[in-house]
Amino acid sequence: MIHQPPYEKEKTAVHTARSQQNRSTGWAWYGLGMVLLLLSAGQTIAAEPQRWRLEQCLERALQHSPAVREAQAEIGIAESRLAQAKAGRLPQVTLTSLGGVVNAAHGDAVNGRTDDDALGLFTKGELEVVQPLYTFGRLQHEILAASKGVAAQQAATAQARNATISAVKELYYHLLFSQQLKELLDEVQQNFTKALDTAQQRLDAGESTITQQDILRLRIGLAGVTKETFTLARAIAVTQDALMRELRLPPDADFRIADTNLEPVELRLQPLDIYLEHVGENRPELLQLDAGVAARQARLQAARSAYYPALFVAGGLRYAVAPNRDNQDSPFARDDFNYFNGGMALGLRWRLDFWMTQAKAAEHLAELSKVEVQQENAVLGIRLDVRRRYLEVQETQQKLDAAQTARRAARALMVSNLTNFSLGIGEAKDVFESLGLYTRMASEYYMTVRDFNIAAAKLTQATGQETTTLSYQR
Repeated sequence: MIHQPPYEKEKTAVHTARSQQNRSTGWAWYGLGMVLLLLSAGQTIAAEPQRWRLEQCLERALQHSPAVREAQAEIGIAESRLAQAKAGRLPQVTLTSLGGVVNAAHGDAVNGRTDDDALGLFTKGELEVVQPLYTFGRLQHEILAASKGVAAQQAATAQARNATISAVKELYYHLLFSQQLKELLDEVQQNFTKALDTAQQRLDAGESTITQQDILRLRIGLAGVTKETFTLARAIAVTQDALMRELRLPPDADFRIADTNLEPVELRLQPLDIYLEHVGENRPELLQLDAGVAARQARLQAARSAYYPALFVAGGLRYAVAPNRDNQDSPFARDDFNYFNGGMALGLRWRLDFWMTQAKAAEHLAELSKVEVQQENAVLGIRLDVRRRYLEVQETQQKLDAAQTARRAARALMVSNLTNFSLGIGEAKDVFESLGLYTRMASEYYMTVRDFNIAAAKLTQATGQETTTLSYQR
């Protein structure tokens, strides 16, 4: 067995303690570093601007749209009118109270005297209650008209929401289209620059296949593309500002849309006959007109009920107190300052100016005829609108495949000519033409995609139901 000297044991213990201390210190520094890393990552994430998806834009616009909020306020007004109409069935109560100063009076109706120098206070009050019993349908029709007014305003709110959805979609697709074109022109601009540099190098090297005209042609193409990028930058800024205004975002907000590639939306298209069959159930304009027709029919019936009397029960209490005047016990003696009485009676109120009633009924009848004509024209117009929007979607959908094929072929031709030119076996004229052709074909493709997406948005507005796979709170 080997024994360590005492000083060796001390050195071993000290070394072990230091190792443990170093390990503890290392773990502490490691933990601190991880905390700082997470904090810096959190700050980086917090500083990253929000990327707005189309669904998020739609939901915010529906929450903050002035047109939608105004329509919702109109619903509140219509509901208050309905409450007023319903209150017409309840008792009408009136309380009148008076107080003042009166001279003293003593005696009775035969022997009485007044004292103008002795003044005192008096108070009197009157409570009247009128309960309608039967109005020959006037109250019921007024309530029905007010309830249809609420339904009409609800339909108007749905119409405002649909218009807001369509406007936001259109702005979003226009902005995405402009950004996609800007990316396309940046790519073409880079290719023109590379081709121009290659052509200049080949010209400087004395190649006979490159002329000064080729250089000028490529410079013209580069200048034209550069000019268009400035136009697109302005279009992007203007469209983005318009979309931010629709979302009610502050002008200095760091706003970015989430999508970077313009792609065709996914459709959930049903047969045209189904949309036409249910157009009256989903189109808010027709629902609003239906409610308007029903409301005017009810108002016409309410106006005609004025030809008949209204039955009611009336009752109330009356009192007066004047301490400085004697109370008169005789029922034949009139006393305006000391009394207490009440009662109830059956009443009838009948307006006999039938010429006025007839004129009002004729006015409501003319309004009803006007709305019925509007309803008939709206049905025909909306059905035509649905058919037109449906055919627009089908037309642009059919154009997509051809536009995509042309874009891919133009890109393949461009890449081939650029490659050949960089290898010294191609001509600058081919590069110039292929870049221009690719720019035109790609622009037409993205334009077709934009038109297709906007056509789908217009079809959604025309049918009153979402025709794409977008998921948001309507």
